[in-house]
Amino acid sequence: MISHISSLSDEDKLDTETILQHLTQGKVEFNLPTDFLHFVALSALFPPSRNILKNWQLSEPVFLSLVKKEGKIGIDHFMQSVVLYFVRRHRDDLSKFAPTFMKKLVDEDILTEKFLLEWFDKTTRLDKESLLYDKKAEKHFRDMIEQFIEWLR
Repeated sequence: MISHISSLSDEDKLDTETILQHLTQGKVEFNLPTDFLHFVALSALFPPSRNILKNWQLSEPVFLSLVKKEGKIGIDHFMQSVVLYFVRRHRDDLSKFAPTFMKKLVDEDILTEKFLLEWFDKTTRLDKESLLYDKKAEKHFRDMIEQFIEWLR
């Protein structure tokens, strides 16, 4: 599923509706939980060859739609996917972009400063019931973005 959506992005056949349709079809076909779609979309749309910082704007509506469909918990699932994307999926290739990407998300009001600071300070937790929950990955991601958080404060 990731490679199929990724091939669409390589062919510049990116439009929000098409991507969401493929995600929905994959969810049914592979019996994926809804929260996992955030991670699939990040992995498919932003392989190391397609810079997440330069190409985010085109795909942002996909993630806004996924978050909106899930309601309040959607932002947790998106954040958990971002963590796994930078720590587990592309740690060696893309970790240097994590702080800049987080700044972009705050600047574009995808994530609020309050949400990010509370998560970083562990005063709020992400969805522990999600299959995306990975406490060790979160710790590592906090280390990756620590300088950005200090700047944000």
